[in-house]
Amino acid sequence: MKKIVFAVALALAAPAAFAQAPQPQAKAAQAQPSLEQRAEAITAGFAKNLRLSPQQTQKVYAINLAGLQQAEEAKTKYKNNPKKLVHQMDVISQTRLSQLKDVLTPLQFQQYQQRREEKMGVPSQMQSNPAARQQNAAYQNSY
Repeated sequence: MKKIVFAVALALAAPAAFAQAPQPQAKAAQAQPSLEQRAEAITAGFAKNLRLSPQQTQKVYAINLAGLQQAEEAKTKYKNNPKKLVHQMDVISQTRLSQLKDVLTPLQFQQYQQRREEKMGVPSQMQSNPAARQQNAAYQNSY
C-alpha cells in the first residue's frame, strides 16, 4: 500500500517539477525591459504620484536613465569586487537623490522621500525625522 501511495505521489510530482524548470537564458533576457523602458516606468510613477510638470518629467527621466546606466556599468566593472560595487552604488544613489532634489519642489521631494523610506522598510518613527535618526544612531553607537 505504501509503495502505491509513493508511486502515485511521484507520478503527480514529476510534471510539476518540469513545469517549474527555469526558462532558457535567451527567453529570460528578452523578457527583461531595456534601461530606457525601466527609466520610463520609474518616471511614469514619479509623474503620477508627484504630479510632475512636463519639464520635470523630462528632467526626471534623464536622471533615472543616467542612474540606471551608471548602475549597469558599475555592476559590470565591479562584479568581482562586492565592496567596491556597494560603495559605487551608494555614490550613484546619492548623486541621483541630489539631482532629484534640484528638480522637484520641496513638497514633491518630501513626498518622494516618504514613499522611498516606506518601500525601504524604514520604521515610521524614523521616517524623514533627522532628530530621531541622530538619536537612534547615538543609541546604537552606545552598544
